Amino acid sequence: MFRKEFADVITKTGMVPIKDLRPLVIDKDPGVISELGLLQFKFFDDVRFAKQIAESYNLTYIDLSKAKIPERIFKIIKKSDIIKHRVIPIQKNAKAVSIAVFDPSLIKEQALLTTVFQYPVEFILTNLSSWRDIFARVPESIEDVLDTVREIKGDSKKDDNIAEEDIGDDVIRYVNRILAEAFVQKCSDIHIEPYENNFRIRYRQDGSLVEAAKPPRSLMLPIISRVKILAQLDISERRKPQDGRIKLEIAGKPIDYRVSSLPTLFGEKIVLRLLDSTNLQLDMTKLGFEEKQIVVFKEGIHRPYGMCLVTGPTGSGKTTTLYSALAELNTIDSNISTAEDPVEFNLEGINQVNVKKDIGLTFAAALKSFLRQDPDIIMVGEIRDGEVGEIAIEAALTGHLVLSTLHTNDAPSTITRLVNMGIEPFLVAAALNVVVAQRLCRKICLDCKDVDTATTQEVLVACGISPASAAKLTIYKGKGCGTCSGTGYKGRVAIYEVLEVTPMIKEILLRHGSADEIKRQAIKDGMKTLRMAALTKVAQGLTTVDEAVSNSASDKF
Repeated sequence: MFRKEFADVITKTGMVPIKDLRPLVIDKDPGVISELGLLQFKFFDDVRFAKQIAESYNLTYIDLSKAKIPERIFKIIKKSDIIKHRVIPIQKNAKAVSIAVFDPSLIKEQALLTTVFQYPVEFILTNLSSWRDIFARVPESIEDVLDTVREIKGDSKKDDNIAEEDIGDDVIRYVNRILAEAFVQKCSDIHIEPYENNFRIRYRQDGSLVEAAKPPRSLMLPIISRVKILAQLDISERRKPQDGRIKLEIAGKPIDYRVSSLPTLFGEKIVLRLLDSTNLQLDMTKLGFEEKQIVVFKEGIHRPYGMCLVTGPTGSGKTTTLYSALAELNTIDSNISTAEDPVEFNLEGINQVNVKKDIGLTFAAALKSFLRQDPDIIMVGEIRDGEVGEIAIEAALTGHLVLSTLHTNDAPSTITRLVNMGIEPFLVAAALNVVVAQRLCRKICLDCKDVDTATTQEVLVACGISPASAAKLTIYKGKGCGTCSGTGYKGRVAIYEVLEVTPMIKEILLRHGSADEIKRQAIKDGMKTLRMAALTKVAQGLTTVDEAVSNSASDKF
């Protein structure tokens, strides 16, 4: 809600007419910072306003638009208190906490804010747009998020043996805490694992599994049952694998969880994959492609027909790359159909089909149906066997653009993999436009980034960097801090290998050449390998040498 005291300050300056200010002041939603609505007015100069009131109220004005504030500083107070009091901590020393404000009337609340922070406070006035940008970086606190977890109910499946009401509120809240914590920490997966003598929960964070909790083993069955109820799985069935889906709203965001149960020796292991559609990046230019790579990839997907493939291990971002390509191609004059197992995100304007093997709706069956639906573009979630591969190739050769994925180590191996499935080399050569291989490397944590003095020049040369470049290169690593939980990494960056199927590549393929031959020729044609792409990220200071090496094969033959 817009603070009345701040409205008085604005009114006195005369920078915003009262008629424009009134709708903001009457906004009663306590979870919204209504003052940010001032930025919608083109006539409102927030920098001039901040400088004017800094002089009037004898405050220090600082432009914080480029300030690097460690994430741990934000955690001094809860996000809900930041929203309530309109103050953001930006620095802390032995004497005081420096807080960024855009409202000079908060000076009168210094005693209250000292109590909130449990520390003396110093005010730093900044302009409203800088304050907004800093606020966007403030992470949610688990306690705040926990109270926002809401189930989006579908058709429930009841079980005679264990009813939902038999699970206590403490277990429901415990499971909600697991979901909230994974959301706050931006985890991709949650693993709930039973063993003979213990029961643990792990999160996959930035590609690595970390242990989150070890609940008492007595809570194992109630926790697993609660998750299965949410996923609408058969609670009484503990001998067969099951798949389900959970739809929740957390912190106002719709979050889907893909749930898989697997019977193990000491109970069911549950894995939940988080699918946050609000974080889905559909802008191809922001995925991490290098300039030449994105040109080649775009040329491949914008051809009227042919096949474009994306390869990489599970969790390497293949779906995001394919969805970004579909978003690029999704125009009013294109008929696009996808077969996915399962559909991860709903894309407006695209006909998406969920594969269901138990009723005979396989990738092959869906593909055959697509060809009777007057398609322009087809996306197949994965080419798993020769049957699907042959139908996809046939579609690509009969005037359709086909996008799909495979599981191989690199782009050249993808081409030979299709041949090994039993597809004739001349068909692969005729149909294939471009192949993209990708990995996700962990990014160095910005809050503890430091020069890496331990990695020698000899190590860099051994990794594939030229001696001349290695001598000039400054590389970095993360020392480990509270922001990154001591790992030295925070977030991930994609590396790509984009192989254009040139006439020379086709010639090698037609004479049954090996993946190594294709790779050598692709490099001659200008392809940057995964190792080269990873080392470029090292040179840019985005990741470490260890991370680059572990996510890319050597390019030496």
